[in-house]
Amino acid sequence: MRLWWTDDDADYIRSRSARYRGAVDLAPEWAQEVMVDEHLVELSPYPASRVGASGFIGYSGSAGRVLVVIAYRDLEGELHGMNAWPASGRDLALYKKAVADDEEA
Repeated sequence: MRLWWTDDDADYIRSRSARYRGAVDLAPEWAQEVMVDEHLVELSPYPASRVGASGFIGYSGSAGRVLVVIAYRDLEGELHGMNAWPASGRDLALYKKAVADDEEA
């Protein structure tokens, strides 16, 4: 799945550390790696989304961690990135369960 980013949204994830103490700045390319993870978890809509956007949880090799990517699908079905952050808590647990389930299958 191809993920499209506006310049503003890409800049937003690149500058997370300017807004959140101890945060990791992310590259849009890392979010694209999430979208091709064989263990990708999709939550549509993402539970915390106020606009009904989807959440994608997957591993980025370049980031060296599991990320959550928030995106919306336009009328033509294209995915547009809105936000991204390192997975933790429930999101990370969902991803680890997906990996374990895939390995058992």
